[in-house]
Amino acid sequence: MSKITNIIFNGKDHYITSPYGSRSSFSTSAGATASFHSGTDYGTNGKKIAQYAIENGTVLSCGTALDGANYVWVSYPRTGKKLLHYHLDTIAVKAGQQVSRGTLLGTTGMTGKATGIHLHLGVKDLKTDEYEDPENFSINYEKSIPKRCGIYKVATKILNARTGPATT
Repeated sequence: MSKITNIIFNGKDHYITSPYGSRSSFSTSAGATASFHSGTDYGTNGKKIAQYAIENGTVLSCGTALDGANYVWVSYPRTGKKLLHYHLDTIAVKAGQQVSRGTLLGTTGMTGKATGIHLHLGVKDLKTDEYEDPENFSINYEKSIPKRCGIYKVATKILNARTGPATT
C-alpha cells in the first residue's frame, strides 16, 4: 500500500475498499452515502487496528459527527495538509494536542455510515480547504520527505582573531 497508510496502520494489513471520487450511493443503517466519495476507504479484514499520526502535527478536532461517526482531524503544517480519520471505534487524542509520528490517534471501526470496519481517510489542503485524493497525496508525500544529510568533510581555514603578545 501507500507510504501514508503504511505509517497510519504501522505496517498492518489493509487494502482499498472504495477509492476517492464518484461512486454509486448505497444505504447503511445510519442512512445513504454520498455519490461523491471525498476520501479513500481502507479495509482491515474486519479487525480494529490502531491508527497513528504520520509526522509532527496538531489535532484540530475530534469527536462524533452528526451521522454518528467518530473522527479525528490532524493538521500537518510541513505538508500543508490536514488528514481526517473517520469511522473510528475509539479516539485516543484531544483537540489541540500536539502529535508526532507514531502518536496513537484511535482505532478503526464502523461508526456512522459504515457497512464494515475500515478507515475513511480524507485529505484537505490547509490553504484551500479542498479535498484531494489520499493516494495522490501519498505519492507526493514520499517525494516531500526531507532527505537525511550525509557526512561531508568541510575545508576550513583557522584564523586567529586575537592580537598582542602570545598570539601565534
